[in-house]
Amino acid sequence: MGSQKKPIYAFLKKNKFLKDWKKSLNLYLKDKYSLKSFYDFKKFLNDFFFNPPSLVLYYYPKNKEGLEEIIRVRKSFNLINIPLILILDKLEPKLLLSIAPWTDDFIILNDDVRETYLRIEYAFEKLNRISDNNPLTGLPGNLSITKTIEGLMENPKSYAIAYVDLDNFKTYNDIYGFFQGDEMIKNLARIIVNTLSEFSKEDHFVGHIGGDDFVFIVPLEKAETVSKEIIKRFELLVPSFLDKKDLERGHFISVNRTGEVSQIPLPSISIAVVPIWKGKFKHIGEISARAAEVKKVAKSMKGSSYFIDRRK
Repeated sequence: MGSQKKPIYAFLKKNKFLKDWKKSLNLYLKDKYSLKSFYDFKKFLNDFFFNPPSLVLYYYPKNKEGLEEIIRVRKSFNLINIPLILILDKLEPKLLLSIAPWTDDFIILNDDVRETYLRIEYAFEKLNRISDNNPLTGLPGNLSITKTIEGLMENPKSYAIAYVDLDNFKTYNDIYGFFQGDEMIKNLARIIVNTLSEFSKEDHFVGHIGGDDFVFIVPLEKAETVSKEIIKRFELLVPSFLDKKDLERGHFISVNRTGEVSQIPLPSISIAVVPIWKGKFKHIGEISARAAEVKKVAKSMKGSSYFIDRRK
């Protein structure tokens, strides 16, 4: 079964030029999108509100006042994530600047529909990035991580997928509070990004799985050097996030609900490295299972550590 086509609503004017324009545009869209035309504003607004599309093309000269109503509905009813692309007969800089916070793009109507098609594709790609990015770090999330790893499975070059886990983070959060915990996560993200930018330049990827879990991807031959450098930089960072008494003691003192006192190690990171090359794994589930095994080994080591899976 094929994937469901994304609905696109187009509010247009009835004339021969726009009829031909829509027909040409639909040739580009028909495999992935379902283009539905509206010529009555009330009908368009009703469908937009009760059966929202994935994207809107709005011919502004047909109903200039209607744009304000669309913007109001988008703002009031949490429909702001539906891309709104204006269609104009001519460039109107003053108008476009005034509505820039509430519209996503615009096109100047012409015979060549390829620009419209490309702007639609760009709008969806931008939406995917925004929706996928982790709100705390701004790094790509699980959708991007999955797509990147799936791409590696067909890449003839050997890479390393490294899973980074912040150890003893829950205890740190409980003692120092969520604000400090978030700052530690953001700083770890910066360390990973900066280290990969220095040691692997453009050939790398960093993603934020969620919470205190990250993933990075580098060419296999750079994995060990990068892992060592990330650990080194994190170890230099940690003291700035701890009180003097915890640093001198070398561990946290934790008291559970029953009053039992325990010693918890200070924050550290574990890096589990899974090499990948074309044909090594049949599906992404195998990579996840292998990563879980390697993580267990890395986390069993004392302090910050990395472990590279050497199995074929």
